[in-house]
Amino acid sequence: MSFELTMGQERAKAVLRAGLASQRLPGAYLFVGPPGVGKRFTAKQFVKAINCLSPGSDGSCDRCAHCRLVEKGEFPDLYAPEAHGGKLTKRAAADGDRMALEDILPRLHFAPVMGRYKVVILDPADGLTAEAGNMLLKTVEEPPSRTLFILVATVETSVLPTLVSRCQKVRFTPLSAEQVADFLQRQRTLAPELAATVAAASQGSIERALDLCQSRLLEQRAELLDFLLALFDSRLSERTVMSLSLLQSSKAERELLERVRAVGRMLSRDLLQASAGMDRSGWLLADRGREIERLAGQLGRQGVLQLWEVLDEFSRGVERNENPKSLLHFLGNRLRGLAAGSAA
Repeated sequence: MSFELTMGQERAKAVLRAGLASQRLPGAYLFVGPPGVGKRFTAKQFVKAINCLSPGSDGSCDRCAHCRLVEKGEFPDLYAPEAHGGKLTKRAAADGDRMALEDILPRLHFAPVMGRYKVVILDPADGLTAEAGNMLLKTVEEPPSRTLFILVATVETSVLPTLVSRCQKVRFTPLSAEQVADFLQRQRTLAPELAATVAAASQGSIERALDLCQSRLLEQRAELLDFLLALFDSRLSERTVMSLSLLQSSKAERELLERVRAVGRMLSRDLLQASAGMDRSGWLLADRGREIERLAGQLGRQGVLQLWEVLDEFSRGVERNENPKSLLHFLGNRLRGLAAGSAA
């Protein structure tokens, strides 16, 4: 049952099922992919599967004592050191309540306390400090018997290359908008229209979708769309461009950028459909259909495609935590440039 609970990720699950079927697991796996697509959840399901008292054809029973302890985070053979500030260090923080690597690694040389395997989940593995990574490498190179490491990372190139080379990679991909929307309807009881709107802006990430639900995205959607549409006006002043960024805290500015990015993706998706002559039934911003059709006609197909590129660059800047005001300046300048180019 356990792998049925993981949404999508059929290729990743196939790799793990093959390992279970062969009964010859590697010493370490690297689960790599975007945030919020099920890496950590699948790692837990895999720990259940290899330690379950009554395993089935698709993983664990999800009911036995071992499965219940794994689910609660109390299984004695499962270790998951705590990250601090996004970093996994050799030593525990003074206020930490979990063991650190220097406490865990010596214990791996003893037999499992309860299960078949001792498992260490390292998340985020791309947050391992150099000292912690080098310490871990010595154990991963010659893992103790019945020991498995699961490294969970967003960016493979940020993990120590010598560690990566000793792991079997399991790649995770963004979920489909339909899968995210279905999750939101089932788990957050969102109306289908709202679930579809959030899912389209989530980039295939459940984590991002939940963040968007908790933000003011839905109530501010009209205001944010007004802002984005105004950016296409070449007569717009810099003061107006910056009006939404004049907030007191950097956290508030970051949240604003996330919402601008989310509504920008909705707008670009609808513009692409409008430029292809598709009706409004599948649009995310159908209530603003006339304005979107007018802008699609103004930009033309090529301009709409260029908008996608601009928003991708803006999105990468958000992920790199670039200065919010600089990012909004960039977005305003590029969108005004697109509008001016289409009018030439």
